[in-house]
Amino acid sequence: MIGSILMIIIVLALVVPTVYAFHVGAPILFTPKSSIRQALEFCEVKKGRKFYDLGCGTGRNVIVAAKEFNLDSVGLELSPILFLISRMNLSLSRVPAEIRLKNMYKVDLSQADVVCCFLTPKAMRKLAPKFERELKSGAKIISYCFRLPDWEPLKIIDTDNPGKIFIYEKK
Repeated sequence: MIGSILMIIIVLALVVPTVYAFHVGAPILFTPKSSIRQALEFCEVKKGRKFYDLGCGTGRNVIVAAKEFNLDSVGLELSPILFLISRMNLSLSRVPAEIRLKNMYKVDLSQADVVCCFLTPKAMRKLAPKFERELKSGAKIISYCFRLPDWEPLKIIDTDNPGKIFIYEKK
């Protein structure tokens, strides 16, 4: 009986925040590695710059940014399940990066040089004023598939994968 109750508590502790994360950001959607590479190449990022992946999922963008572009990479994930998977992937890749179990809407992005997101249009609308308020001038925003409302893209990249990459620059 106690074992069953404990199991239900554990499942709820993992599932409820994950469902909430999918509701406020996006369900698990993978940005193809080739697409993040294309976007980072266009942004001409320099070694040591600060990269944030909002809703980092399994951590793949964080790993590519750190390993291939030598960026100081941070992934933010609200789902405990995806957070654990991304931490495991990071550990296996032996890349010096960071994954935080944090709500992307509540994290200060003022140090970001590049912000990456593959989020729903609803999440992008909610993030637009945060980007305007917090990002420094010249910071790049990489959005896979969905536009940032009321922002003019610096570049739209057609990919070999489904979807486009929208790159924005904070003025």
